[in-house]
Amino acid sequence: MMNNAVFIVVENGDPYPIAYSSFASAAAAVKETHAKDMEEQTMEAYGIVVSPKTDIPENTQTGKTYIYIEKEIHIYIYKLPILSFES
Repeated sequence: MMNNAVFIVVENGDPYPIAYSSFASAAAAVKETHAKDMEEQTMEAYGIVVSPKTDIPENTQTGKTYIYIEKEIHIYIYKLPILSFES
């Protein structure tokens, strides 16, 4: 069975150089890229645990999912259809 969509990660307007075959793999790439940022943010804020929201489900209605890491890091995962124009 062929996948009819790819998932693209865009961080602050810049796309990651790889398209992903599933939402889960795109989200995992974000978590891996920002593992240190997420760890630091969880430990800061005057002893109050503030955890980035990275376990967000895919927005299947719009195909556009926002993931919050920390201020000034805006990440969207877009689901894009694959079109084939074969004759």
